[in-house]
Amino acid sequence: MAQAVPATAAPLGRRRTRQRLLGYAFLAPAVAVHLFVVGLPALAALGLSLTDWDGLRIPRFIGLANFDELIQRDGVFWQAFLNNLRWMAVFLTIPVALGLGTAVTLSRVTRLQTFYRVVFFLPYVFASVVVSRIFGFIYNPFYGVNKLFKDWGLGVLAQSWLGDPAIALYSVMAADVWHFWGFDMVVFLAALQQIDPSLYEAATIDGAGGWQRFRYMTLPLLRPTFGFILMMTALWSFLTFDYVYVM
Repeated sequence: MAQAVPATAAPLGRRRTRQRLLGYAFLAPAVAVHLFVVGLPALAALGLSLTDWDGLRIPRFIGLANFDELIQRDGVFWQAFLNNLRWMAVFLTIPVALGLGTAVTLSRVTRLQTFYRVVFFLPYVFASVVVSRIFGFIYNPFYGVNKLFKDWGLGVLAQSWLGDPAIALYSVMAADVWHFWGFDMVVFLAALQQIDPSLYEAATIDGAGGWQRFRYMTLPLLRPTFGFILMMTALWSFLTFDYVYVM
């Protein structure tokens, strides 16, 4: 004999279905705009990558010939790809370490914390082109940091920051690190403020020192934040054309 369904189960199920449909209805405009602004151009770019087109004539379909030329015969592609991997390796370490260390320090500051947040986060507000121009002036061999080194008797430190192939990439990286690390700091600081202080109090009572609390409590609790920052950093590492082009 089949078990009778409670009278309240059906209305509750319909209510949940309506709630889900209402959520989809609110989400639909944003999805439509995203597909129109991002999805369609992405599909158009993918389609054009399979054609021979100079921007004027009618595109001619050539299949994967463009990719074959890029990978097999373009001598610059692999060097550029390697530079992107170097850039990503630097940005997965230095800005993350700076942001985390500063966030942990600021989380223990009780006075002027808002002031320090603004000061450290302010460079991230600047446009990348502005930051590139600022560091272009800093690296200028005639009136930049080289002149200061020579005036201070430290001429041995003067370098061709943007002219020497051995250090040019890392000079541009320094500009992006200065620009970006404040973002990591704010994200880590927001995550640290969500941790229950009673956990640290209990660990202290149990005899855990500062390093032990950081290693066995702070880092594991920040694992989701690390995942977000590392994912976004890896994606943004391939979007650095503006720094190189301007500088």
